[in-house]
Amino acid sequence: MNIFDKLYLSTFHHVKKRLPKKAKSYARRYVSFIQIGLMLLLGTFFLKFSNQLQFTLLDHTDTKIICIAMSLFIIFKNWMTYNGKKHVVLSSTKIKQSTGSYSIMALIGFQILTFLLFAILFKAV
Repeated sequence: MNIFDKLYLSTFHHVKKRLPKKAKSYARRYVSFIQIGLMLLLGTFFLKFSNQLQFTLLDHTDTKIICIAMSLFIIFKNWMTYNGKKHVVLSSTKIKQSTGSYSIMALIGFQILTFLLFAILFKAV
């Protein structure tokens, strides 16, 4: 089980207490936003790094198209992954007992930190 599965389970269990019917979709969206944020952070780092080296392979329009395509791919991948058997396997009692849960503040902090780092790196010269 990877870190995104643990984040999915933690979000699922926190949301299930308040909104049991929407818990799967909210948890899936949360993991998708985290993965998109990490992808944007990594892409921005490499874009700034290549600009420092004066190595321009892609212009900004191509980069935006690639980021949008990757975001759609991540959303589709998570939709396929967490709607099927993987959700049932992750929700089994044996896995619930062996994994710790993140607090709601940690989950919100991960999300904010990811996009805050992206904004800082994007604004950097």
